[in-house]
Amino acid sequence: MDRDTIVALGTPAGESGIAVVRVSGPAAVDIVDRMAEGTRSAASHALVLRVLRDGTGAPIDEALVAVMRAPASYTGEDLVELSCHGGMQVVSDLLEEIVARGARLAGRGEFTKRAFLNGKLDLAEAEAVADLIAAETKLQRRVALEQLEGSLSRRVGECEKALLDELALVEVSIDFGEEDVPVRAAEETRRTARETRERIARLLESELPGARLRRGIRVTIVGPRNAGKSSLYNALLGEERAIVSPVPGTTRDRLCERIHIDGFTCWLEDTAGIAETGCEIETRGIDLGRAAAGRADLVLFTIDGSAEIDAGTVAENRRIDGAKVLLVINKSDLVARLAAEDIIAKLGVSEAISVSALTGAGLEELRRRIFSRTVELDAGALRRERIAVSARQADALREADAALERVEAIAGGSGAAELMSFELRAAADAFGRITGRSVSEDVLDAIFEKFCIGK
Repeated sequence: MDRDTIVALGTPAGESGIAVVRVSGPAAVDIVDRMAEGTRSAASHALVLRVLRDGTGAPIDEALVAVMRAPASYTGEDLVELSCHGGMQVVSDLLEEIVARGARLAGRGEFTKRAFLNGKLDLAEAEAVADLIAAETKLQRRVALEQLEGSLSRRVGECEKALLDELALVEVSIDFGEEDVPVRAAEETRRTARETRERIARLLESELPGARLRRGIRVTIVGPRNAGKSSLYNALLGEERAIVSPVPGTTRDRLCERIHIDGFTCWLEDTAGIAETGCEIETRGIDLGRAAAGRADLVLFTIDGSAEIDAGTVAENRRIDGAKVLLVINKSDLVARLAAEDIIAKLGVSEAISVSALTGAGLEELRRRIFSRTVELDAGALRRERIAVSARQADALREADAALERVEAIAGGSGAAELMSFELRAAADAFGRITGRSVSEDVLDAIFEKFCIGK
């Protein structure tokens, strides 16, 4: 680990009432003391008011200075936080002066990486810091905070300890097999592997909910021209973002905005109306809409309930995976051309809802249906377990599971202790990649590169 001193702005860039500049490393206190005399003698974890000066002695700003001495700091090193005025020039001058006195600008996630390397956080907890910063809803915040507090780490640690304990017993059997030492029965090792695999299966149940909690769910509105798709898009957003016009083909591009549904981020997409057209631009828009529908978690296939359903609309609906289609019969404020059950039969869908984007009728029920079709089960699981494994963590869990499956096979066959030892160690190492006990520098760099600067 680098032993130099780093500095970064810990609050968002731009004009604000207060900005926080963080300095961490062996020279942090000395650097700030040269800018504000008396900092070195300040009590740890206490706020003191100081005038910060440049190399000529001219004042830069008056700020609250907090010294946090190692190891009782976020990074585990000497850390100084300067709560200064949030003017862009103030922050720029402070950073420039601190760098001139021996620090360097921090990279992405470098403060949290140092916290991990100094044993203040394990890797799963460090990753939860990024989730907590990115949280937009209460559910996202609660899950991230509990993982920061160790909910996932404790479960993974229990599995890892069980395997290391089992490994020790198996290796004793190898080393002292010919002496008067009890030999670990293969069936006992098999039982440990089976019980650990059951724990892994429960953890992996949170992978899909975790992915949807982090990346959001994608809901795409598609359908024929003039079905009121853009009006529906605006109504669900609660503001006018898409241009609405009676002129066919008004929407030619894919629009995307986010809304929140019961703790999950929902990426709502509006697409060009499907129609036969000789316009190259409109054709491109239709192709983009079809591609978006292919990627969506849920497709709101929207039609005008007061109009005829032509063969093109039927054919377009059949292009989409029916398992993710929710038929929206729009313009319920007008006289319906067909009964809802007849529309369902004609389009061959399993579920439909009538709404009016103009009056708002049916929109609350539509939001409820979106939730129930995409994340209702996931939300329940996340609220109960407060665990949401990431793709990286899930890959490690599957690797551990595969090794333990081989342990079970060996224990049920030859019972060779050497082979079981090898696979138990491989499984324990896979768990170690989640907590950071066994992880490469390249993986660490990739993880912390996703953080913001200053954290």
